[in-house]
Amino acid sequence: MDIYETPLPGVGVRYEFTAESGDRVGIVVRRDGKRDLGLYDREDPDACTGTLELSEGDASALAELLGGTNITARLESLRHQVEGLAIEWITMPTSGGLANRTIGDGHIRTATSASIVAVIRDEVGVPGPGPDFELRPGDTVLVMGSEHAVGHARQILIG
Repeated sequence: MDIYETPLPGVGVRYEFTAESGDRVGIVVRRDGKRDLGLYDREDPDACTGTLELSEGDASALAELLGGTNITARLESLRHQVEGLAIEWITMPTSGGLANRTIGDGHIRTATSASIVAVIRDEVGVPGPGPDFELRPGDTVLVMGSEHAVGHARQILIG
């Protein structure tokens, strides 16, 4: 089964697939944790015949009913495949750390070996920010590396 992924800047990500029945299904995963489940018209794939808004809890319950334990098992398997890789979302504090300073000021890559992969600011993603990128209070920073490296990077970022 092919699952198509479309980034929706400032909103989240839309996933679409065609079920074995021929029905086209779309799911928008919003940044606030909510999900929108949509069923598209078979004759007009641009027309939605119905939508359902789910809270994060509703989505978790539905996922469990639809076989979430399989997903959990697959994620656990993936975790073993990239053993030692840590990924963390860190929210910048109002002051201290690297708030209102550049990524380069923190020397995160050289001091920790962790990498800042992306920054989310005001619902807009900035992938691969460079060393001149200034971090602001409230930014969400995606950091990857070893568990130790990510922990060290967190200390530098939030002070």
